[in-house]
Amino acid sequence: AACVPGGKCLPCESLDKSHLLSPEQIESELTNMKLWQLSDDKTKLIRNYTARNFQSAMDSLNAIGVIAERENHHPDMHLTSYRTVEIVLFTHSLGGISLNDIALAKMIDEDVSINYSPKWLKENPEARKE
Repeated sequence: AACVPGGKCLPCESLDKSHLLSPEQIESELTNMKLWQLSDDKTKLIRNYTARNFQSAMDSLNAIGVIAERENHHPDMHLTSYRTVEIVLFTHSLGGISLNDIALAKMIDEDVSINYSPKWLKENPEARKE
């Protein structure tokens, strides 16, 4: 079995296609993950945000990188327009979404402090941490 949220990710090489989540399982998980969206082809989890500035964007990417290295599960991360960030999660070896991706998304949401653009945060109040 793959990792469970709150647990450690399993090495991707130990996973097979049976570890891919169904679109229904993914949609069920996403009901509690308001900052994440499913890609159009339903094979990736995507989170977009605008940081306050370039340094804030880089700080968030570096913090995500620390978690990714610890878990040995690495997202695709894109920085454009100096502060617009896109995080793309999927299990590369399977070409789809596994519990590793759900777990990593939740770790990012819980453990990474992001200094958002005030305008973006106003438009996305669900990103406010309690």
